[in-house]
Amino acid sequence: MSETNSDPSGVPPVERVRHEVDRWIEAVRSTGERTLETLGLTGSNRPAMPPVDIIELPNEILVQIELPGVSAEQVELSLVGNMLTISADRSSLNDSSEARVHVRERAVGRYQRSIPLPVPVNGNDIRAETRNGLLTVTLGKVSPLPGRSIPVSSGNPVMD
Repeated sequence: MSETNSDPSGVPPVERVRHEVDRWIEAVRSTGERTLETLGLTGSNRPAMPPVDIIELPNEILVQIELPGVSAEQVELSLVGNMLTISADRSSLNDSSEARVHVRERAVGRYQRSIPLPVPVNGNDIRAETRNGLLTVTLGKVSPLPGRSIPVSSGNPVMD
């Protein structure tokens, strides 16, 4: 398969694209958050998406969420059906109008994440704990119904 080259410089189209991608990566690396905001890829109006691990054990599901700098009082959890929603507010230490921020790489603002759980859970068997920036939510799994025998009728028609 040959490449079509309409560029008089003789640079193949794939190389032009690769060069453009490299240029964008360098712009993001050198100017950081400002470039991402310019592209509309970040912003304080969108909730952050904290990393999550979901671990299934024999009797429970563990959901671990990274929430550095967030206290237990700042976390809200809700469970609707099998959808666990975590919300938290993390404020900056220097939000005064007199502060001049030169670099802000840490996520601040509202965290929010809705997580579909892989198996049915018992809404009455939930525990949550935060320690060293890690929120661990433990949800008891719904016990499967025990097997049972089902009687079968003879199917004689009913006469009116």
